[in-house]
This record gives sequence, C-alpha cells and structure tokens, in this order.
Amino acid sequence: MPKYLAIADKVYKKIKNDNLFSDDMIENLNCLVGLIRNTIKGTEFKLKYNFINFEDCLTKPTEQCSVKIDFSLIPKFENEGEFILWLAGFIERITVGGKPKFPPISQLVPQGFSLGNESISITTLPEKEENAEMIVNYFKSDDYLKNNKLLS
Repeated sequence: MPKYLAIADKVYKKIKNDNLFSDDMIENLNCLVGLIRNTIKGTEFKLKYNFINFEDCLTKPTEQCSVKIDFSLIPKFENEGEFILWLAGFIERITVGGKPKFPPISQLVPQGFSLGNESISITTLPEKEENAEMIVNYFKSDDYLKNNKLLS
C-alpha cells in the first residue's frame, strides 16, 4: 500500500498544482486515469484496463459494468487526506504489479488436517546456572589458557 499511496500523492499534487479538476465527474475520472498512467510509466505497475467507461460505471449497478469498481464513495477533492487514501485504493484496483498479496494460510492447509499437541516434541534446555558454570570453566581450562595468553 505505501507504493500506491506514493503514486496517489504524486497524482494529487499534479492535479492541485495544475488546477485540473472541474465540476464534471467523468472528466475528472478520465483525467485521473491519464495522470495515473503517466505516473506509473517506468515502474512495475501496469493498468489492468485500456479503457474504463465511467458513464456506465456511474449510471449502472456494479454488476452490469464491465469494470467492477464502485465510484459511489469518491470523497471531495478538497479533503486531501481522504482523497489520497481513496485514490490509493483506486490505483490498487486498476493496476497490476507491485507486491503480490498472499492468500490466507487457511487456504494452504488441506481440509481435514489437524495437529495435536502430542505430536510436537519439546526439548528441555539445561538450566541457566549449568550454562554459566560451563562458560566459566571453559575460560579457566588449561586448553584455553595455553592457546590464549592474556596480555599483561
């Protein structure tokens, strides 16, 4: 999502600096797609659709549209934070590439597979005091003292 937010931020700033938004919703959406296309050039992202008929998307139910994107919750352009978040989600839905989403792990586990506690063997660690004594004894051993003479 951070990459989509970065693209959305660039597109929003371009629209704001060049004053590209108008009162016509379809014109604004076409402008957005054009700016997104220019912004993602040279990145790993590609548009899923060459053409989106926004008139159909805005007048027909989502089930009847060729592109299944809901445009009913588009925030006002003046609400910068909300608009950038919406735009990042929009970019994520109309592009391919970027970091792939992994399926939930429950889809990877075969049905009927179960794991009981009895099948997991637990090894016991030696007590910490034994470990400490072993380390101290190593540094006091003749082998260590012969090979590593202290500088005095």
